[in-house]
Amino acid sequence: MKIAITGHTNIEKATGLGLKEKNGKKYNKKAFDLIYKQIEDNLKLFCKKNNIKFKELTLISGMARGIDEVFAILAIRNNLKLILSIPGSIQWHKNRSLSRDMRAQAIYYEKILNYKNIESINEIKKDYNNGNFYFVNMARNQHMVDIADGVFCYKSYDSRGTDDCINRAKKKGNFLGNLNGEI
Repeated sequence: MKIAITGHTNIEKATGLGLKEKNGKKYNKKAFDLIYKQIEDNLKLFCKKNNIKFKELTLISGMARGIDEVFAILAIRNNLKLILSIPGSIQWHKNRSLSRDMRAQAIYYEKILNYKNIESINEIKKDYNNGNFYFVNMARNQHMVDIADGVFCYKSYDSRGTDDCINRAKKKGNFLGNLNGEI
């Protein structure tokens, strides 16, 4: 089963466990560990409730800082298959910055790209699937929804990008719920 996730880039704000490091070059360890555990525990609970083998999951990451990256690291630590859905191109996304103090992409980008159990790396353009997306991140969201059997979110505050992906998954009928708390 292919599972995608959408969620916040600022996991520190999502958990209320401190501020991001300047330039987003590393995570608040308590925030990362808490979110990692919540996602892993709830995924395993979802698998148990639905008679799915956890080790047979394929995880889909959008390669943003935060929830997307936690999901990719979860795949790596559990030796699960991983699909990467990258907005624009690897080169563009890897070097993108939202501002001087905020990193847009995964901190461990190279580590994730070099993971041995990657099923596919997809560079998603604005014209994905003959669409005309205003932002390439929205095209990436649509790609993740299209290839996933189910989409979870980790949401604790308003976020346009997260809401966009949730709405796309609800429209397709494959939204599974919020992993911020018990599912």
